[in-house]
Amino acid sequence: MRTLFLILLFASFTAGAQDNWGAFSQRIDVRTLAGKKFRLESAVRAEPAADEPTAGASMWARVDLASGKVGFFQNGLDKPVRNSQWEHRVINGKIEKDAQWLNIGGVYRGRGRFWYDAFRLFIEKEKGVFEEYPLRDGSFEADSTHAAWGFRDELGGYKLGAVAGGYQSTRAFQVDGSGVKRAVVYGTNDSAGRYFSNGAVRIYYETYGQGEPLLLLHGNRQSIVAFKDQIPALAKQYHVIAVDTRGQGRSNEDGTRYTYDLFADDMKALLDHLKLDSVRVLGWSDGGNTGLIMAMKYPQKVKMLATMGANIFIDKTVVDKEVFREVAKMDKGLEGDTSYVARNNHRFNQLLLTEPRHSFEELRAIHCPVLVIAGEKDLIREAHTRGIAAGIPGATLYIAPKQTHYFPTESPKAFNELVLRFFSGASVEIR
Repeated sequence: MRTLFLILLFASFTAGAQDNWGAFSQRIDVRTLAGKKFRLESAVRAEPAADEPTAGASMWARVDLASGKVGFFQNGLDKPVRNSQWEHRVINGKIEKDAQWLNIGGVYRGRGRFWYDAFRLFIEKEKGVFEEYPLRDGSFEADSTHAAWGFRDELGGYKLGAVAGGYQSTRAFQVDGSGVKRAVVYGTNDSAGRYFSNGAVRIYYETYGQGEPLLLLHGNRQSIVAFKDQIPALAKQYHVIAVDTRGQGRSNEDGTRYTYDLFADDMKALLDHLKLDSVRVLGWSDGGNTGLIMAMKYPQKVKMLATMGANIFIDKTVVDKEVFREVAKMDKGLEGDTSYVARNNHRFNQLLLTEPRHSFEELRAIHCPVLVIAGEKDLIREAHTRGIAAGIPGATLYIAPKQTHYFPTESPKAFNELVLRFFSGASVEIR
């Protein structure tokens, strides 16, 4: 099953990347290296376009397990290189005991030119002692870089190839994205973005399209960009209001304990600020939880509601016990880290473990049309999803065949058509 851990990894890798991004990689069989620590090093420099604040370059590493799941994963685009001088980058990780492949390489996004050189991989032979593991053409000196590296080639107009002027050698690998078409960067689109102050908390939102209002609510530790595959389609028919929930994306927070009721209160205050009496709401994962609570607490504000992969309470009947173990493991990894990011992540972990705290019976307070969606292979157990639909008078249930918690991104066309059909008032086949 897809666990919550993978959802958070997916959010980390895709946040901000959107349309204009690319990557290259080298795959290493690590079955004989299972259980060992590794260190990946490289040199990166960049000349991003001045008008693209999210453009930049970095490297990434991912361990693929024999089970088909993802183990260690780190994507450096959360802190991209934007400096024209060479920067030395390092990723420290561990190859899990059931690992099969280690994927390493570079990743880049936006308009600009990006250079890579001096990829080196080190494996721990004994405690604290690392030995270099030979990579294929880590310094890009070979006649053909494509013989050693796999590329997501020419994506969005990027030009790829080895050029003169390496970090510590004669050549480097260059990604020339100076001519790529500028994409709308949802979540950092200043021309569409605004802030609303709810006390000490500034809530960031972006608006697109014309028509009746439609509020979009994202998942845990995500942002507006989670709906990058939905906004263009929805904005053709509705006035889309995409929000960064407090403490996520560009929205700040004031130290108050995170709850979905608190998020619902924020959204009610935002709608009051916008002078909107009643809106359609689409909530995915945590956003679905918030949407359900909005419809219970503020029924006059919710005209129609569609939820994807939501839950109304949390215990081992809702998700697999593995989820609790993995969240606890992530939380333990934050011990000793006093940074704001670590402390904020701890609070979001606690949100996942303890909220929401409502019941199926309370759902009877919802009287607007509701579409309850989940994937056939969703993180949320099907029995819980069916319980939500059964608890809401007149709700429509749709279990998407062969889909997971990622239905909105894995099959965006099908997901968008389903949601638009529901919001138009047309009937949806119950599954």
